[in-house]
Amino acid sequence: MTRHLALARACRALALAELAAAAWLLTNHEGLLGILVVWAAPSLLAADVVCRGAHHRARAEAQRAAQLEAGEQVRPLTPCCPLWKHSDGQVHGPGCTRPPLPRRDTYRLDEGGRAAFDEIVRHYHDRSSA
Repeated sequence: MTRHLALARACRALALAELAAAAWLLTNHEGLLGILVVWAAPSLLAADVVCRGAHHRARAEAQRAAQLEAGEQVRPLTPCCPLWKHSDGQVHGPGCTRPPLPRRDTYRLDEGGRAAFDEIVRHYHDRSSA
């Protein structure tokens, strides 16, 4: 059991205990206190969901690492890391599991554009302001 799964179980147990306490308070005519106790339960249930997701992610990463060490060809995890939606398939962080894509030039310049580009590059390392 990972640390994340233990936290998830603790959050779920606390949420259920709070809901039981709130039900008891509401049946004993302590309405305001029961409502206050109920308000904490959704945040604990949300923490449970996040911790379970982290547990599944850690297990998937460990399984993938074991397969890579065994020499198997495995696909990258999806999502590979928190920035996966905005990376266009590129490697974008130290925790990214995507293999680097080969570099390819996606632009094509005509003769005038190439001359202008060469002029810019020629002055790139020049220390002057122009």
